[in-house]
Amino acid sequence: MKFLNKVTSLALTIVLAAAPAFSYNQVKIKAKQHSAMHVIVMVQRDIEGKPLHGGLCTAYAVGPHTLLTAEHCNIPETNAVYLDNEDHDAIKNSRVMSYTIISRTFDHQDHMLLDISAVNFPDTITLSASVRTAKQGEKVYFWGTPNGVPNQYREGYVMGSMPLPKPDPEDQDSEQVDATAALTLVAMPTFGGDSGSAVFAEKDGQLVGIVTFGFADGQVMGMFPVQFTQAQITASMQ
Repeated sequence: MKFLNKVTSLALTIVLAAAPAFSYNQVKIKAKQHSAMHVIVMVQRDIEGKPLHGGLCTAYAVGPHTLLTAEHCNIPETNAVYLDNEDHDAIKNSRVMSYTIISRTFDHQDHMLLDISAVNFPDTITLSASVRTAKQGEKVYFWGTPNGVPNQYREGYVMGSMPLPKPDPEDQDSEQVDATAALTLVAMPTFGGDSGSAVFAEKDGQLVGIVTFGFADGQVMGMFPVQFTQAQITASMQ
């Protein structure tokens, strides 16, 4: 019995000594990813500066002055973007500072890089020209801004994939996106404001997609493969 107790005690000591190291690394990676998350708002205004329409999305810093988000969040009629400001009334009435968009870069899979002036994002995630696609059954996670509420964490698993649905020409509310690839479907609650959120693989913390769609009353998320070239990434970060 003494021998068994010693063996058990030794095994417990080994487990307890090893577990925090893995857990700490995982927590550290996730903390940095979360810190790279930002909320963006774009507003189209008339010649008098009155708002015509606008949109709120999530974005992640991939460089000191570069954000990665969804292309459908873009409002081409404006070169101004508001960052991390929850006072929507102040944004609507131009009472808070906006930042100038220097350039927009698209991979034509509903993803956009925004090069922004006068910012210096301290925490970033890694973006390369070889972002892999998440596999069926793989666990993933992201932080987003559902219905305008920032910093909301979700976990889910990849269900599979499907061809991009064709827009209904008779449905004026049917969303159209600049994409052609198959959609990866994830069992994960997703709502308006989550668009542009970076999605990470649980097993290695790697970027595997960007939130585009919410299906089935927001219970299923859809994302396209990230397909920026290295030349596009380098140019946006210069």
